[in-house]
Amino acid sequence: MCLKASSEFIQLESWLTILILTYREHPNCGLAKTINYYLNRLLHHDDIGFDGNKRCDYLSMQKFWHWQVNNLLLNNS
Repeated sequence: MCLKASSEFIQLESWLTILILTYREHPNCGLAKTINYYLNRLLHHDDIGFDGNKRCDYLSMQKFWHWQVNNLLLNNS
């Protein structure tokens, strides 16, 4: 039996997509931090266990965006 993710989880994923698309057009540290925040919310959401691949994907994304924030902070110092 395959369980479906909640509407809240799907909404968080939608916001993450919008934020990443916005970052592509207007990169800045604040937006990268917000992306990191949404990734953290997804990774700690109860529904993350429904699809093991998503958890791995989001962990990789979180690592990248953490690096991106640090890189932006270093370049703006």
